[in-house]
Amino acid sequence: MELLEEEFPSARLVVYKVCEQGCYDIDVLSAFDHAIADGVDIISLSMGYPDGSLELTSDPFAIGSFHAIEKGILTVNAAGNTGPDFSSIQNYAPWILTVAASDIDRKFVDKLLLKNDATLVVSIYVLSS
Repeated sequence: MELLEEEFPSARLVVYKVCEQGCYDIDVLSAFDHAIADGVDIISLSMGYPDGSLELTSDPFAIGSFHAIEKGILTVNAAGNTGPDFSSIQNYAPWILTVAASDIDRKFVDKLLLKNDATLVVSIYVLSS
């Protein structure tokens, strides 16, 4: 946490408990409203309807994230865990940054130049099973 405080002194982490006994649309929308009112910069969540079957006009994740993007707040959401079937993505609203995992046998190496001119080498290994 110390590095975060030194590099990003205005950064803060806000956590909302959305689903307690079941997960209802009103709970999801209320959490988005609280995050927007609290002035967060990014909303990150790993939630969605299991089959992604809702229209954007009735999907609480799409609606809440639309209200957030209108205020300049980016929503990042997991694509879902039901793949790899065709159309298995759960969160597909165009104003959500949807992230997913994949499976390849590659190694990615890159260098990050930090604020203090130090260089951090990052390696990501992805192994196929």
